[in-house]
Amino acid sequence: MKTKRLFQYLVLMLAAASAVSCTNDGKYVNYEGTVAYSHWTFSFGTINDKLPEVDPATFQSINNWLGHDAKHCYFKNILIKDADVSTFEACKYPLCRDRKDYYYKGIAMNVDPVTFKVLKQYEDDLWGIDSRYAYYDTTRIEADVATFKVKDWCVAVDKNNVYRYGKILPLADPETYQESWEGYYSRDKAHIWYMGDLVEDADYATFKVDKQNPSSASDKNGVFERGKRPTEEPDSAEVADADTTVVSE
Repeated sequence: MKTKRLFQYLVLMLAAASAVSCTNDGKYVNYEGTVAYSHWTFSFGTINDKLPEVDPATFQSINNWLGHDAKHCYFKNILIKDADVSTFEACKYPLCRDRKDYYYKGIAMNVDPVTFKVLKQYEDDLWGIDSRYAYYDTTRIEADVATFKVKDWCVAVDKNNVYRYGKILPLADPETYQESWEGYYSRDKAHIWYMGDLVEDADYATFKVDKQNPSSASDKNGVFERGKRPTEEPDSAEVADADTTVVSE
């Protein structure tokens, strides 16, 4: 029992440590005559990532994840190419902007900055639109902007398609699609998916997900593991026969 509790504690500690290393809990510091982004990681402790091409004499931090010098803008230790220093500003982490564009985690989104707006922003997922396109993080989507809406943290729809992580989910009906319908399984009025992969041979009417083990499911024809029929293990005697080579005298 003590061993089990210790294992559970270690798992929680690892998860917490990983979460810390992936957030904006860092800061800019003077380091070896230059500027670095200092942040803590579980594997290596504190790391000081030097900023490329930085001018320490003119560097200023906007907050603990954005900064600039006289010529360059930075997201953490990432140089944001061609950003305009004079109009550079923070939005909600990890989004920033200037007069020309928006930048997600330091990468240019190539939007129309005049008409762009954020529809939904989650911890690691951003959905937005401008007058011409929809966007998932830095992925541009040729969607119907007038009917585009976010349904879930990883799913959006327009009148024509379902977009999962910014990509069209083939065959999915935008009016009836349900992400995370049961555990890892999703569905619309006629199809079932496991983590975005179509469950091709499912009997829709009798399909049920095991709530105790949400990667498992069943229908009238049998069971599914991770969206697929389990491969039957061959009988040991059959394996032995298959591996035996008969040599004729």
